[in-house]
Amino acid sequence: MMNSREPNWSVIPSAGKSDRSDAEFTSEIKELAQKAAAATNKTESEYISRQMLQLHAEYLSDVAPNRKLLYQQAKNTLKAQGANPQCHGSGEITLLDFLEAADGKIIDLANREFALAGGGTMICPILTGGGHGVEIFYQGAMILENLGYGWGYEKTPAEQEKSKEFYDIYWKEYRAIKKKEDSGLAELLDYLEDKSVFDAKA
Repeated sequence: MMNSREPNWSVIPSAGKSDRSDAEFTSEIKELAQKAAAATNKTESEYISRQMLQLHAEYLSDVAPNRKLLYQQAKNTLKAQGANPQCHGSGEITLLDFLEAADGKIIDLANREFALAGGGTMICPILTGGGHGVEIFYQGAMILENLGYGWGYEKTPAEQEKSKEFYDIYWKEYRAIKKKEDSGLAELLDYLEDKSVFDAKA
């Protein structure tokens, strides 16, 4: 099970070639759209949404920056600054663990910009509730952050284009299914209106 303090890499895109072909991606995106259009309850819709977020992250992976590598480099950078907490149990030390260990030891942590080996930079802003958050930047985009509410990210321009492709396929299929359903309902209502037997039993 993934540590809740780690980024959820199943929904956050990171560089890596997918095993799926473009045709396979298109087929799976359409299949999820069909399931979403046919969903009848909130639980089912939420399950489909999670599947869509995971497929979306994989779809973006071909153009995504290597967020996993930059995250690891951020941990190594803080470790080199003197934040080196002891690992308890079998869990991996997270970036937040390093930030907590650094808190109070590095006075100017929030005033510094750390260069990462992979070409990114990291800052550690002070949070209003205390402690430090983390923001990692790459080529002008804030590609990973945690400001006390969990891990999030912003898309690079290349990811934005890829994401638009993904949702264009999804919504086109979704609307096509809904249009068929609406058309079928209209035909049913026309059919019922033509049946005078319903009026006779009113």
